Amino acid sequence: MLCEASTLANVPRLLTETLRCDYDIDPAPLLDSVGIDADAFLRPGARVPYRKMQRLWALAVDTTGDRLFGFRVGERSTPGDFYLLGHSWMASGTLYDALERLSRYIGVLSNIATHTRVQRSDDTVALVESYSNKALMMHRAANDAGYVALIKLCQALCRRPIHPVSAELVIAKDDSSDAIDGLFGCPIVYGADEERIFFAREDADQPLPGWIPEILDTADEVSDRYLESLDSSSVSAEVRKQIMQLLPSGHADQSTVADTLYRSRSTLQRQLSAEGTSFRDILDTTRRSLAERYLRAGELSQAEIAFLTGFADQSNFSRAFKRWVGVTPGDFQKVPQQSDAADAR
Repeated sequence: MLCEASTLANVPRLLTETLRCDYDIDPAPLLDSVGIDADAFLRPGARVPYRKMQRLWALAVDTTGDRLFGFRVGERSTPGDFYLLGHSWMASGTLYDALERLSRYIGVLSNIATHTRVQRSDDTVALVESYSNKALMMHRAANDAGYVALIKLCQALCRRPIHPVSAELVIAKDDSSDAIDGLFGCPIVYGADEERIFFAREDADQPLPGWIPEILDTADEVSDRYLESLDSSSVSAEVRKQIMQLLPSGHADQSTVADTLYRSRSTLQRQLSAEGTSFRDILDTTRRSLAERYLRAGELSQAEIAFLTGFADQSNFSRAFKRWVGVTPGDFQKVPQQSDAADAR
């Protein structure tokens, strides 16, 4: 049985701080009514059940009577409030790289069944999120807080005003939509099937001075362990472990992994889908993470890295790496960015 969906305890901490500081409301009765222990706020990486957070959001909005309560919570957020993800975000070489890490480690914030990914086009980079179960969608105030926090994170990383060029949001248009329009400062489509927030490629690929690869490597490793610790029975965690063991053999395919886990291919596919991911997603993110670490370490040749990440030859590895990151492995090692800088030369 998979563990209960949960949210990083920093989220209810921000919520209670907002109640106390912005509305002069004692949050203790609300926390007690939903069964959240405020002592958890002081433990790094502590979490609270997702269902309790949903109830807390609803109670907070009802108590304040403020339809923009979520915006107030988001405005209090800083990168440090996002635990491991906040550290890797601020150490990223480009906005694109930061968005990639957000998509890979979104479970640090909340491990509800969503599928988050980054899509590139000629002109834009889009952060895309879809829900495998719409009944698990966050409370509207939580969505609002997330939008504000995302824009604040982008501007903190880039050290200048950054806004999306367009957006497609799952939420319906309502009385608080004017505030979202003003926050995003771009055309927005409401009631979409998936959440898509588009940034200009020139903004997403702009090299940033805060790039610290050593922090990124450490944060990735710790984030992987943290996510696996949340649910020892997670199928995706087991798949990732098997892939890492099988990659050098060149047989890290779905059928082989399914056999090692004593499942049929279709059963494995169904279980991964229920966790909001797919075998291809896990294979790509595992290969990419390993390749980036090996390249940064600079101790192995590209041919050796290709072998260790399960590619038949160096050319196939190079093509896949450029598809993931936007530059060749050689260029990745030369410049302090993970962007499409090679195309700009």
